[in-house]
Amino acid sequence: MRRCWRAILCLVGSLCLAPAALGEVPKIGFVDLDKALRELPEAQVGAKNLNQLIAEKEKAIEQKQQQIVSAQKALEQDFPKLSNAERQKREAQLQAMVMDLQKLRQSAQDQINMQRNQILENIQARLVRVVSQIGKQGHYTLILNDKSVLYVSGAIDLTQQVVAAMEKPKASKGK
Repeated sequence: MRRCWRAILCLVGSLCLAPAALGEVPKIGFVDLDKALRELPEAQVGAKNLNQLIAEKEKAIEQKQQQIVSAQKALEQDFPKLSNAERQKREAQLQAMVMDLQKLRQSAQDQINMQRNQILENIQARLVRVVSQIGKQGHYTLILNDKSVLYVSGAIDLTQQVVAAMEKPKASKGK
């Protein structure tokens, strides 16, 4: 993590020190993605829908747990009166109910995660498009968030130079 920040700070520092090489003073922006996600109406709607799903799943799980508790109490009360075969049958039924509860919990968690990921994917894709658009229209050189670079101007993209430099040693080694 520190290396990442150091690299970003070095990049930002070099951009600030070399305005002549860029032809203009670099323009750097920052986006607080967490704040944007909290304030976006579609994120708020998504959170509301997700909370409704969570409440529904919790209610279903709670009902299943109550059924298990009731079945367990009934088994404990009837235990002395039951034959061995009937005890085994009811214990197996109770165990099946517990297994169903575990499956229900896992299914609920999977559905919640899937909906959360879908909501975030849609919003994040739109955020990236909007940030890129703002970066281009505002003539930004670099736009950062607290963890990464969100937009980089093509004017400072060194990818082709790096690829060319990486290819040079290969060509000389082959000779």
